Amino acid sequence: MKNILIFGGSSDLGLSLAKFLMSKGNRVIVTYNTRKVSEIEAIHCDIRDEKDIDNTIREVLDKYHHIDMLINMAAISIDNEIADITKSDLLNILEVNLVGSFLTSKIYNKYVTDGTIINISSTDGIDTYNQYNLGYALSKSGMIFLSNNLRLCTNNKIFCISPNWIDSDSTNAINPDYLANELKRIGQSRLITKAEFNSGIYQIIDKEDSGNYRLDIKDDKLWIEKI
Repeated sequence: MKNILIFGGSSDLGLSLAKFLMSKGNRVIVTYNTRKVSEIEAIHCDIRDEKDIDNTIREVLDKYHHIDMLINMAAISIDNEIADITKSDLLNILEVNLVGSFLTSKIYNKYVTDGTIINISSTDGIDTYNQYNLGYALSKSGMIFLSNNLRLCTNNKIFCISPNWIDSDSTNAINPDYLANELKRIGQSRLITKAEFNSGIYQIIDKEDSGNYRLDIKDDKLWIEKI
């Protein structure tokens, strides 16, 4: 059994992954900021607060003695045309999506040197970005580079996984016409299901070497590619 801590794990996607990993015999703890959950062990943590992150990691270590795996899933998106993106919006996106993952990784590495860090990026950080999601795409591209850099300065195993569009609450809240046009533009025939997302992550961390991986749909099936 592994002890797994998921930062930003209170979303529908995070909880789905947490429950899947629990079904494989692991102990999973998630963090939340504004969306409190009760169906799984959860700790309040503001990923923008370095002290809060440190306290959260130490709380789990004090209780369970080791954190075998840390997963960074905390993310926000504020989509807009470039002329309307404010400095505050851009900094907010980067602080949560990129700086937060840097802080969790840095602090985890202070306490654990034989574990695994999984950063959840996006294909928007590679090649599916558009004119409205500059801040989000920038943060996800940065997460890929962060993962590359972490491999140079830690003994922990580092994965970065970039999924394409997933069938999640946040995706389904998007204007359906816009979503359909985006899927057509990038050539994604359908959304990745939560079950496929969970299975893809598990396949990568269970069988593959550390590195950067893409999750996509090809020939109507989940496609995993090392990039």
